[in-house]
Amino acid sequence: MTVWRLLHGKLFVGAFTRHIHRSEPAGYTCPHPLCTQEEATLTHVFITCPLAASIWGWFAATWAAVTGEDPPPLSADLLLADDQRQWQPASQLTPLWHRLRLATICQLWASYQRARHQTGAAESAGVVAARLLSSCRKAILGDWRLATVNVRTTSGVLSDWLRGRDPKLTRVEFTARWCHRNVLCAVGEGPDAQLSIPWSAHHPVPLPA
Repeated sequence: MTVWRLLHGKLFVGAFTRHIHRSEPAGYTCPHPLCTQEEATLTHVFITCPLAASIWGWFAATWAAVTGEDPPPLSADLLLADDQRQWQPASQLTPLWHRLRLATICQLWASYQRARHQTGAAESAGVVAARLLSSCRKAILGDWRLATVNVRTTSGVLSDWLRGRDPKLTRVEFTARWCHRNVLCAVGEGPDAQLSIPWSAHHPVPLPA
């Protein structure tokens, strides 16, 4: 719904509400602490705000680490409107691209709304990125096989191991089987006792500050 409203000009950011002379108790400027009274336009909220820029930079680095492809260009046309005339993901990665891109847009919008309407609720890029990973964990795990390995040589190892169907498979063996283009899949217990998958190429892709 958020993305549909974005594409159809139905997201009422501060600058738009001012343009249509609509009262806005939360103000017309971006609520991010690093912004100096910048007008809250769609481009600013989703692309040029320091928070959004940091998130998309992390998004691009993570995409490159997970897929082994070059990072996508950080243009508004591609990230917001999915205009793929200048760049497009490999066909087998298209579902993963759409899910991660749309989840990022939704988390940026949710963060903007919280900061506008809740005193002291402005979030760091690291918090937003962590929430993004949590929100799309199932999508990432579901597409991991497509993004990283040859299905014929692994025969469903990921789903079987995550569901506990292969208790004899150790984490070391799991990690060894799930490597691709210098991308290491290391399995560990998260703080919520759920399995999580951090990725690394030559170096880990850390959450932004």
